[in-house]
Amino acid sequence: MSKQSRAAVLEAVRRRLEQEPDLVLPALRLIADPDALADPLDDTTVTLAKTLNAYREATMLRELRARSYTTADVAELLGGISRQAVSARVAKGRLMSIEISGRSYFPSWQFVNGRPAPGLPQLIAALTEDDGDVLVADAIMRQSLPEEGGRSPADLLAAGEPDRAVHYVRVAGGG
Repeated sequence: MSKQSRAAVLEAVRRRLEQEPDLVLPALRLIADPDALADPLDDTTVTLAKTLNAYREATMLRELRARSYTTADVAELLGGISRQAVSARVAKGRLMSIEISGRSYFPSWQFVNGRPAPGLPQLIAALTEDDGDVLVADAIMRQSLPEEGGRSPADLLAAGEPDRAVHYVRVAGGG
Protein backbone atom coordinates (compact mmCIF):
# COMPACT_ATOMS: atom_id res chain seq x y z
CA MET A 1 0.00 0.00 0.00
CA SER A 2 1.40 3.38 -0.99
CA LYS A 3 2.04 6.20 1.45
CA GLN A 4 -0.85 8.14 -0.12
CA SER A 5 -3.16 5.14 0.26
CA ARG A 6 -2.23 4.77 3.93
CA ALA A 7 -2.85 8.47 4.47
CA ALA A 8 -6.23 8.19 2.76
CA VAL A 9 -7.20 5.24 4.94
CA LEU A 10 -6.18 7.08 8.10
CA GLU A 11 -8.14 10.15 6.99
CA ALA A 12 -11.22 7.99 6.34
CA VAL A 13 -10.85 6.40 9.79
CA ARG A 14 -10.51 9.85 11.36
CA ARG A 15 -13.70 11.06 9.67
CA ARG A 16 -15.59 7.91 10.63
CA LEU A 17 -14.35 8.23 14.22
CA GLU A 18 -15.77 11.75 14.35
CA GLN A 19 -19.11 10.57 12.92
CA GLU A 20 -19.54 7.37 14.94
CA PRO A 21 -17.13 7.35 17.89
CA ASP A 22 -19.05 4.69 19.84
CA LEU A 23 -18.71 2.24 16.96
CA VAL A 24 -15.19 3.06 15.78
CA LEU A 25 -13.28 3.59 19.02
CA PRO A 26 -13.65 0.01 20.33
CA ALA A 27 -12.41 -1.35 17.00
CA LEU A 28 -9.41 0.99 17.04
CA ARG A 29 -8.56 -0.07 20.58
CA LEU A 30 -8.70 -3.70 19.51
CA ILE A 31 -6.48 -3.02 16.50
CA ALA A 32 -3.98 -1.02 18.54
CA ASP A 33 -3.70 -3.62 21.30
CA PRO A 34 -5.57 -6.91 20.80
CA ASP A 35 -4.42 -8.14 24.22
CA ALA A 36 -5.83 -5.11 26.02
CA LEU A 37 -9.30 -6.60 26.23
CA ALA A 38 -9.87 -8.54 29.39
CA ASP A 39 -12.45 -10.68 27.62
CA PRO A 40 -11.96 -11.74 24.03
CA LEU A 41 -14.75 -10.87 21.65
CA ASP A 42 -17.48 -13.43 21.90
CA ASP A 43 -19.23 -14.95 18.90
CA THR A 44 -22.27 -12.73 19.38
CA THR A 45 -20.19 -9.56 19.21
CA VAL A 46 -18.34 -10.76 16.10
CA THR A 47 -21.62 -11.76 14.43
CA LEU A 48 -23.16 -8.40 15.27
CA ALA A 49 -20.15 -6.53 13.86
CA LYS A 50 -20.33 -8.54 10.62
CA THR A 51 -24.07 -7.95 10.35
CA LEU A 52 -23.71 -4.19 10.90
CA ASN A 53 -20.94 -4.00 8.32
CA ALA A 54 -23.00 -5.98 5.79
CA TYR A 55 -25.95 -3.66 6.41
CA ARG A 56 -23.76 -0.59 5.94
CA GLU A 57 -22.36 -1.96 2.68
CA ALA A 58 -25.85 -2.87 1.41
CA THR A 59 -27.02 0.67 2.20
CA MET A 60 -24.07 2.14 0.30
CA LEU A 61 -24.80 -0.07 -2.71
CA ARG A 62 -28.50 0.84 -2.64
CA GLU A 63 -27.64 4.56 -2.54
CA LEU A 64 -25.10 4.19 -5.35
CA ARG A 65 -27.65 2.35 -7.48
CA ALA A 66 -30.21 5.11 -6.88
CA ARG A 67 -27.88 7.80 -8.24
CA SER A 68 -26.59 5.78 -11.19
CA TYR A 69 -27.58 5.02 -14.76
CA THR A 70 -28.31 1.52 -16.05
CA THR A 71 -26.63 0.13 -19.16
CA ALA A 72 -29.77 0.91 -21.15
CA ASP A 73 -29.73 4.51 -19.87
CA VAL A 74 -26.08 4.94 -20.86
CA ALA A 75 -26.65 3.36 -24.28
CA GLU A 76 -29.44 5.88 -24.87
CA LEU A 77 -27.36 8.83 -23.57
CA LEU A 78 -24.61 7.89 -26.01
CA GLY A 79 -26.89 8.04 -29.02
CA GLY A 80 -28.51 4.62 -28.95
CA ILE A 81 -25.34 2.56 -29.04
CA SER A 82 -25.49 -1.15 -28.25
CA ARG A 83 -25.01 -2.71 -24.81
CA GLN A 84 -21.84 -4.30 -26.17
CA ALA A 85 -20.49 -0.87 -27.13
CA VAL A 86 -21.20 0.36 -23.59
CA SER A 87 -19.40 -2.70 -22.18
CA ALA A 88 -16.45 -2.03 -24.49
CA ARG A 89 -16.15 1.50 -23.08
CA VAL A 90 -16.01 0.03 -19.57
CA ALA A 91 -13.37 -2.51 -20.64
CA LYS A 92 -11.27 0.29 -22.18
CA GLY A 93 -11.48 2.45 -19.01
CA ARG A 94 -13.63 5.11 -20.66
CA LEU A 95 -16.57 4.46 -18.31
CA MET A 96 -16.85 2.95 -14.84
CA SER A 97 -19.60 0.59 -13.73
CA ILE A 98 -20.47 -1.71 -10.87
CA GLU A 99 -22.52 -4.87 -11.01
CA ILE A 100 -25.30 -5.05 -8.43
CA SER A 101 -27.69 -8.00 -8.47
CA GLY A 102 -26.63 -8.97 -11.98
CA ARG A 103 -27.10 -5.50 -13.51
CA SER A 104 -24.50 -2.87 -14.33
CA TYR A 105 -24.82 0.62 -12.89
CA PHE A 106 -22.86 3.70 -13.93
CA PRO A 107 -22.35 6.44 -11.31
CA SER A 108 -23.97 9.61 -12.63
CA TRP A 109 -20.96 11.82 -11.83
CA GLN A 110 -19.32 10.42 -14.98
CA PHE A 111 -21.72 12.37 -17.17
CA VAL A 112 -22.09 16.09 -17.86
CA ASN A 113 -25.03 17.25 -19.95
CA GLY A 114 -25.76 13.67 -20.94
CA ARG A 115 -22.25 12.96 -22.23
CA PRO A 116 -19.18 11.40 -20.62
CA ALA A 117 -17.30 14.16 -18.80
CA PRO A 118 -14.16 15.51 -20.47
CA GLY A 119 -11.09 13.91 -18.89
CA LEU A 120 -13.08 10.94 -17.59
CA PRO A 121 -10.60 8.25 -18.80
CA GLN A 122 -7.75 9.91 -16.87
CA LEU A 123 -9.95 10.17 -13.79
CA ILE A 124 -10.98 6.52 -14.04
CA ALA A 125 -7.31 5.56 -14.41
CA ALA A 126 -6.51 7.44 -11.18
CA LEU A 127 -9.47 5.88 -9.37
CA THR A 128 -8.47 2.35 -10.38
CA GLU A 129 -4.66 2.49 -10.30
CA ASP A 130 -4.47 0.68 -6.94
CA ASP A 131 -7.14 -1.89 -7.88
CA GLY A 132 -9.81 0.31 -6.33
CA ASP A 133 -13.44 -0.66 -6.59
CA VAL A 134 -16.36 1.41 -7.82
CA LEU A 135 -17.96 1.73 -4.37
CA VAL A 136 -14.79 3.34 -2.99
CA ALA A 137 -14.34 5.41 -6.15
CA ASP A 138 -17.89 6.74 -5.81
CA ALA A 139 -17.28 7.70 -2.18
CA ILE A 140 -14.08 9.54 -3.15
CA MET A 141 -15.83 11.36 -5.97
CA ARG A 142 -18.64 12.55 -3.70
CA GLN A 143 -16.41 13.61 -0.79
CA SER A 144 -16.79 17.29 0.07
CA LEU A 145 -13.48 19.14 -0.13
CA PRO A 146 -13.14 22.05 2.33
CA GLU A 147 -10.22 23.45 0.32
CA GLU A 148 -12.56 23.66 -2.70
CA GLY A 149 -15.34 25.45 -0.85
CA GLY A 150 -17.18 22.19 -0.20
CA ARG A 151 -17.13 21.04 -3.82
CA SER A 152 -16.39 17.38 -4.44
CA PRO A 153 -14.16 15.85 -7.14
CA ALA A 154 -17.41 15.09 -9.01
CA ASP A 155 -18.31 18.81 -8.84
CA LEU A 156 -14.87 19.69 -10.19
CA LEU A 157 -15.28 17.20 -13.03
CA ALA A 158 -18.72 18.64 -13.88
CA ALA A 159 -17.25 22.16 -13.83
CA GLY A 160 -14.72 21.19 -16.49
CA GLU A 161 -11.78 20.81 -14.11
CA PRO A 162 -10.80 17.14 -14.58
CA ASP A 163 -7.15 17.77 -13.66
CA ARG A 164 -8.19 19.14 -10.26
CA ALA A 165 -10.51 16.16 -9.76
CA VAL A 166 -7.64 13.77 -10.61
CA HIS A 167 -5.40 15.63 -8.16
CA TYR A 168 -7.83 15.07 -5.28
CA VAL A 169 -8.39 11.43 -6.26
CA ARG A 170 -4.63 10.88 -6.07
CA VAL A 171 -4.42 12.72 -2.74
CA ALA A 172 -7.16 10.40 -1.44
CA GLY A 173 -5.17 7.39 -2.59
CA GLY A 174 -7.29 6.41 -5.58
CA GLY A 175 -10.21 4.04 -5.58
